[in-house]
Amino acid sequence: MRDSTLEGYEAKIAWLKNTKLARTKLDKLNPEHIETFYARKRAEGKAVASVLQLHRILNGAFKAAVKRGRLGSNPLLKVDAPSGRSDEAFVPPTFTPEDARKIIAHAETLPPSEAARWMIALTYGPRQGEILGLGWDAVDLDSGQIDLRRTLYPKKWRHGCDDRSRCPAKGPHLCPSRHGGGLFFGTPKSQAGRRSVPVPKQVLKHLKKLHAEHLALNAAEGERRQQYTDPNGVTVDLVFCQLNGRPHRPESDWRRWEALLEECGVGHRRLHDARHVSATMMLTLGIDARVVMDLMGWSQRAMLDRYQHVLDDMKRDVAAQVGNALWAEPKPPEDPDPQSVMDIEEATAGDATVVDFDEWKQRRVG
Repeated sequence: MRDSTLEGYEAKIAWLKNTKLARTKLDKLNPEHIETFYARKRAEGKAVASVLQLHRILNGAFKAAVKRGRLGSNPLLKVDAPSGRSDEAFVPPTFTPEDARKIIAHAETLPPSEAARWMIALTYGPRQGEILGLGWDAVDLDSGQIDLRRTLYPKKWRHGCDDRSRCPAKGPHLCPSRHGGGLFFGTPKSQAGRRSVPVPKQVLKHLKKLHAEHLALNAAEGERRQQYTDPNGVTVDLVFCQLNGRPHRPESDWRRWEALLEECGVGHRRLHDARHVSATMMLTLGIDARVVMDLMGWSQRAMLDRYQHVLDDMKRDVAAQVGNALWAEPKPPEDPDPQSVMDIEEATAGDATVVDFDEWKQRRVG
């Protein structure tokens, strides 16, 4: 199980804390207890997909309880899984292409590391972890191609104390015996996430400058600058990193993004909204939906369906063009050019109408 999946499970199970459902003994649990809990979470504004995820987690737990003899039967078998379309319809971000152009124009004035970082984000919308985990081994400066096959993700620290209640630390990240945390390299969740994308020449020039800058820093900093090795022993020469070669943490990357927006005069936007803008612009340009899915790293058509508003606008444009072509008013016949008429009259002046071929031949030879 991926660490992010485990943390998602923990977050959903935390919903049960201090609830009537959590206090109910297993042998007293009935479907109504669970259905009431689901209804309450929906009333609190939780999305259908989130409640469905909790349903699957509980179902797995109850199956394990039955298998281990802790429970006679699985009560989830009598509960319908939460279904239906989410009433939290996807709202297109207010981050517009105009905002993106402002950011790119400002990025042109920044150092290569900053310029390339934000330009790549706005071009094909790689995920934050894909950019922060990008290594020079995945960048072809000659062909202008980037392989997005690696991601950088933070893993939470865990307590290392035998008795957590006696740990002096306020959180596991401060525990003297902490373990398991840090920044790790991983791979995208799906095969579609492992993709290769071409880089526009406007971005490639900044990547080349950044590469030359890194070579100079490696020589100048010496041992103080090292390639980053994660806790699993994976070593990567990062494209976007700190002066010592270590990766930027996601939270520091967000802070840099917020500062950039303020400098550009663009209101608050999530960093992930840059990804939405990339998808919207490609669809608006009429790029085939399958190609957009490949460039964005989507494995499910459902992700593309979230941008149905863009596709609908494009279809309306096509309908308008077809209507204009089929129902256009017929063009009136054009008046002949007066000069052309005069030229013809002059050329045929004095000629009588010829109705006999022999007569015409006689006139031609004089």
